This record gives sequence, structure tokens and C-alpha cells, in this order.
Amino acid sequence: MTEELLRRGVVESYLRLVRNEGALVAILRLRPAEALEERLREGVALLHEQSDFSPLFLCEDGSLLLFLRQMHLHAAVRSAKGMRELLRTRCGLDIVCGALTLMDADDGYETLKARLDTYMARAEKAGGGKICYGNVHYDFCARGGEKRIFDYFFSGRREVSIYNFYNGMPLHEKVTVLGYENGLLKIKTSLAKAAFLRNEPFTYIRHPQLPDTIRADVVTAIPGRAEVTLGNLHFIDTSPLDRENIRISPEESIEVSIGCSEGEAVVGKLEAIAVNSIAVRTDAAVPDACLEESAQYTVAFNLPERETGEAHIGVTGTLRCRKEGVWIFSIYPNHFAKQKIESYIARQQSKLITILQKMVLNFYQG
Repeated sequence: MTEELLRRGVVESYLRLVRNEGALVAILRLRPAEALEERLREGVALLHEQSDFSPLFLCEDGSLLLFLRQMHLHAAVRSAKGMRELLRTRCGLDIVCGALTLMDADDGYETLKARLDTYMARAEKAGGGKICYGNVHYDFCARGGEKRIFDYFFSGRREVSIYNFYNGMPLHEKVTVLGYENGLLKIKTSLAKAAFLRNEPFTYIRHPQLPDTIRADVVTAIPGRAEVTLGNLHFIDTSPLDRENIRISPEESIEVSIGCSEGEAVVGKLEAIAVNSIAVRTDAAVPDACLEESAQYTVAFNLPERETGEAHIGVTGTLRCRKEGVWIFSIYPNHFAKQKIESYIARQQSKLITILQKMVLNFYQG
């Protein structure tokens, strides 16, 4: 019995489930980079767990094939990208490329295989661990494919959700689509939202039937009519909306000390904070001891508390990246630090809501 025969039998059993019961099944292929056997073994175990113990197969090109059940395309895409990130952070395993498609009742084994092969080739050419995806009707990675998707999706009036951020706090509202023509999307919002968007360069759009978040530029916003026109619509692979925790930009200037090996340290300012991550801006010279890739550091700072107090926070942080003077860390706070960070974020949210309420009041009062 060959691996191909096993793989085909399992795929065809899932296809029967799709045809007979209308089940939602996505098929995913991920090709890991060459790595030590131990890392690959850990990666296989992680994928098995994250896919709810789906059957797992090895394809001829070295990619791993698995199945995601009871997920619309957008949820399956998000799950696949989450797996890619977990493989990198937990197993030190990079993904070369990936492909995902939703099974259709009209599909056969050969059509599914051909679609996945096309997506894999396109994702490999794009590089950077790209995952290409689609369904029997749409190839979301095809050049020019977005226009066709938007024409179809926005052809009838429907509700979508738009998202923006104010000092790191996500703000969202359901809006009505008024029309889509020549790449411009016209939506009906609340008066306050239109007033807010008048000063925003872009917004994010989401809907359960869309596989990914859309980023769109704000072309015009007319608060008096509560109408907004958006342009330059395009899907984005990652967005701030995918963060599990709210990230807040502090109003105060908060000093942060980043402790490296050999007693070296770098001092910066807190740029943003969430329960599981922080961003620190620093223009200081970086000692050689602080230049280790994916290293762990001690990160210390004082968070303002109610009235005049301060809470000293000391956490271990794993450096995710450095970009334009900003260091991004994943942090692992203990119970005390987690409570203090959550409390600080909640207070900042309350302040921001008050500020936004005043903005809305000022708008209505002219």
C-alpha cells in the first residue's frame, strides 16, 4: 500500500462528508524548512494537536498535509497562520510555503490536488513563508484576483464591520455597503464614525465570508451624511486585529530597562504594552551582548497606579524583532505582573473612551 493510496482514500472520505452532510472541511499543506529531526518531530506533534488530531500525511515535496473541520475559509486561513507562528516560536521551525483550500461538493481528488499544487508553487515563488489559499471559485493569491472578489462580494448591499485603533484600542462598527464601483467602496456609518474617519488615513474591513482582513484607504468622509468612501482595497496577511490581547500606547513617558547578558543593559521608552507583549523605543547604542537573535532578556519598568503610586514590573522577554529603533518582545508575566498590566490597560481604555465621548459630543455641538 502506497502513501498516495492512503492519502487519496482519506481525502475522498472527507469529500463524501462534504457532499452528503454539507460539512465544512479545509485541506492544508505546509512545507517546513530543513531542520533537525527533533524539531521536525515536535512540529508534527504540534500540527496534530492544533488540527484537532487530524490525519497527517507527508507529500512528495516534503510538505505536510492535514485537515481542518467545521471552519469557513477565513477561520481556516487564520488557523493556518496561527500554526505557522506556533511552529516558529515553539519549535524553531520555519515554513517555506503553504497552501489551503476549502473542499467543494463538486471537487474530486485530482482537482483538489491540482489546486493545492498551484497554490504551493505560487506561495513558494512569493517567499517569506507565504500561505496561498482559495476555494473552487476564487484564487485569493492570483494577480488581479482581488478585483474579481470585491466585485462579487460587494455587488449586493450587505453589512460589514470596519475597525480602527485609537491609542492602540480597537474601535469597530457595523456599517452598510451603499455601493462598489471602479475600485471605490461607499459605506453608510454613524455620524460620529464618519467624523472620526475624516481624520484617519485608512480602516480595516472584516466579514465572515471574507478569508482575510481588507485594508482600505479613506478617500472621503462626510459626517453630515454619515457617508464614507474607501479606496485601494486589498487583503493583508496579518493585521492588528489578529492580536489576542489589546495593546495600549501609554500617555506617560515610561522608562524601560532591557537587561542583556554580562550585565549589559539598554534603556528606552515604552512604546506599547499588552499582557503578552511590549514594544520599547530606544536610540541608545546597543552593546554586543544585546545582539543575540531570539534571545531572552530581563525587561523592567514602573507602571503608574491609581493616585500617585507605581508598580515595579520585572519580566522575562523574548526578542521577536528590532525595527527602526523599536524592540518588540513577547513577555511572560507572573500573576502579580499580569494583574498590574491588565489594570493599567483597563484604566487607559477608560480614559480613551472618555476622550472619544467628548469628541462625539463636540461634533454634535458643532
